[in-house]
Amino acid sequence: MRRLIVLASLLALVATACKIETNFGAVIGANGSGTMVAEVGMDEEAQGFLLTDSTDPFEGNDLAECEGARTREENRGDMKFWIIECDVDDITEFESMMSTSDNTFIQDFNITVTDTLVTVSGIASAEDTLGSEAEGFDPTVFEESISANLKITMPGRILEHNADSQSGNTLTWTIPVLGGTLDVQASSDPTGNPAGGGGGGFPIWLIAVIVVVVLGFVYYLYTQNKKKGDAASAATPPPAPTA
Repeated sequence: MRRLIVLASLLALVATACKIETNFGAVIGANGSGTMVAEVGMDEEAQGFLLTDSTDPFEGNDLAECEGARTREENRGDMKFWIIECDVDDITEFESMMSTSDNTFIQDFNITVTDTLVTVSGIASAEDTLGSEAEGFDPTVFEESISANLKITMPGRILEHNADSQSGNTLTWTIPVLGGTLDVQASSDPTGNPAGGGGGGFPIWLIAVIVVVVLGFVYYLYTQNKKKGDAASAATPPPAPTA
């Protein structure tokens, strides 16, 4: 029965040209604190197909049970997103939530925070969520309808990662919803400057070059003015002798 329900839902999503996007992740602080985030986005067709007046988009989401969790809505293009966030003193709570939830795409997840290094590693797959119910489906048929992403914002300067995309310090991995396994790896130096700024403007070497050029230009003007002054003095005839 579960297989038939899932198959019917998948086919209905494609048939109605619906778009559904699921994002989850965390913002990691340099001190080990952070914010856990989960998002569900739907276009108008998906909302009409899946939502009713009494539907809670966050029903069954473990993050909804987080103390102090807050929700908001946001429009992005043709999709409406329902977002839930929760601040935590220890971001490793995200680690345990991701690996133990019944509805997660994460099979294994680890976050390590030290004074000089923050690392994230994990394995993501939709096999346990959709599992055999999606077997036999061509993923390209559904890639325009269903998507899921893991988004992690790292503190400081990012050292390395294997994310599919990067925006500032936010790394995004696209999870293979209908098959395959994703390896997640990233590390950062929490004491370094974030990507795209935070370093006080121009790099030191460029400032030094500018200073040298300015000093050279000032010296050039000085020598040119001195030459003009010497030339003017040489062209002036000496005063006539007095009787």
